Amino acid sequence: MSDQLQSSAVDGAKITTAKILAWVEEWTEANHLKVPSDFDQTFAEAGFDSMHSVELAFFLEERLKIKIDDTVLFDYPTFASLAEHLLSLAQPAEAGQGDYAVASSSPASGTGNW
Repeated sequence: MSDQLQSSAVDGAKITTAKILAWVEEWTEANHLKVPSDFDQTFAEAGFDSMHSVELAFFLEERLKIKIDDTVLFDYPTFASLAEHLLSLAQPAEAGQGDYAVASSSPASGTGNW
């Protein structure tokens, strides 16, 4: 994925899928979970459970300043798919389409595969 094509801004700072993945890595390390060597790895393979998914969603919500559904990790079960989805949600919010974008539970594919 190209960071030039996959970018947005939050509070004037450029947000990319790489930045979102770095935040996920930061949170994963802080919570003593397995940091993925491959971002196509599922959250389940990294040791995430349902409580971890909710806590990570809250963490990313604060960073991105968008409302994120608690079940988003179930709908986007890999690190890469989650980052791409969240970036796509941050872009409409950047364009001023409301105070908060909402991370829906409508996945591109792979519902419940983690």
